[in-house]
Amino acid sequence: MDSSRKFLIVSISAAVLLIILVSCTLAYSGRDNTLMSDKTLSFEINGFNVELPLSENDAVYDAVSLSSVTENKIKLLNEVGATVKIDGKGIGAGTTIDLKLDELSSSELIKIQVGNEKDERVIYLRTLSTQLPEIIPAGASSYDGNYFAAVATGGAALYELNNQGEVVFYIAKSPEKANGESYRDFKKHVYENGIVRYSYQRVYGDSNGIGYAVGERVILDDRYQEIDTITLAQSEIAKAGDPVDGRDFILIDDNHYIVEASQLVLVQNVPDGLGANTMGSKVVRNLIQEVKDDQVVFEFTTDSHPEFYGLSIADHDYSNITSQSPDYAGLNRMIIDPTDNNLIVSLGNMNTIIKIDRETRAVIWKLSGNGDEFGMSPEQKTAGQTDLAITAEGELTVFDNATSTGQTRILKIKLDEVNKKILGYQEYKVPGKTALAYGSAQKIGDNIEVYSIGWGLLKDGNVAISEIDFNTGKKLLEVTLPQGVANDRVQKFK
Repeated sequence: MDSSRKFLIVSISAAVLLIILVSCTLAYSGRDNTLMSDKTLSFEINGFNVELPLSENDAVYDAVSLSSVTENKIKLLNEVGATVKIDGKGIGAGTTIDLKLDELSSSELIKIQVGNEKDERVIYLRTLSTQLPEIIPAGASSYDGNYFAAVATGGAALYELNNQGEVVFYIAKSPEKANGESYRDFKKHVYENGIVRYSYQRVYGDSNGIGYAVGERVILDDRYQEIDTITLAQSEIAKAGDPVDGRDFILIDDNHYIVEASQLVLVQNVPDGLGANTMGSKVVRNLIQEVKDDQVVFEFTTDSHPEFYGLSIADHDYSNITSQSPDYAGLNRMIIDPTDNNLIVSLGNMNTIIKIDRETRAVIWKLSGNGDEFGMSPEQKTAGQTDLAITAEGELTVFDNATSTGQTRILKIKLDEVNKKILGYQEYKVPGKTALAYGSAQKIGDNIEVYSIGWGLLKDGNVAISEIDFNTGKKLLEVTLPQGVANDRVQKFK
């Protein structure tokens, strides 16, 4: 073999060897050599990001939100160089699976397996988060519907209970993840066409102290997935994007809703004799704003009715000597009367309930308080009421804190609105129960005296929810929370 042929063979062999070496080097350099124990799984579970470190085998973590009512949407956000299975169902990076849970319980865990040819890790998700307060039910309701509540004191959490008091849906964040955020007024909405939505108030952690539970209203679809957030709309008296209060919210359809907010204003219309500052009084006015198809169609403010100033029984320092932001009206609840589509509104700091014409903005009537137009006796009048509802029979129910007597009660009132007379008046009391704030009540069903009661912040005790048959005087269901933890408004929905 001549030298040139030998040189060619050697050159080709060297080139092939070089190609093999380069290929191996590139393959090795592109491989993820990170130990499994140094990796973290990133999920989006029901719209909330959850980071699950793989550092500890058999570790157990909390999800932010889970449901046993609907399937849970779980998306794997990152590639970890391994096979990932959730309760035996494979999931790849960027893909989503639906996971059905039969129950949410401290003893029920979701198993997550992560493995490749070198290593395997098994971790777990609790189906019932430890960030929820301990919820202890006793008894069971025989009436359809679930209870919706948000924790007003004791953390960033909201939850739904079935008629046995068991958690079937929740959102709960640790203090670190919440970063000052909390929740209020969790509820269900059913449109006339049957579409279901849910909503809650997401309370900002940096409120300026004006208003109650200031933030934005979050709208969820029928699978509890966030689809919208609502703040104030632009108008002559409101700035687009300004926060709303968390006292109440009415959702009529996806493009039609009513919010309420608090605004600090300087007014010159406080009547004489009420100690107004001669240069003008700073007050908190309550704003009700109705929006349809992104247009403001109705607005009402308490400061547009000067007669309200003199009806206030709390937080009415119009001189601004002791308060720079007196919330003299204290709007805390609003409902639509189905008989005429007008608004019935509770003004807690006036001990007054009013009806507002949604076309003219006129106050149609005033019930209770110093401006009562229905001839209520002193014993019948409310004191610091916090909730309203209308029964199927057209009666008005009121959760009356009864701050003047210290005995909280539930009132059922039948009104003759034309002649401004009381046709029927019934009160129900539970001995030893004095609510200081957040209380609520609903009559359950037709022609029965069964009420779902959210006790809010009690003076004594830690009962959170009661369902009581006042015909028999018996409790059907009672739910307690840890001492120092109180719910915001509780409502029952079918």
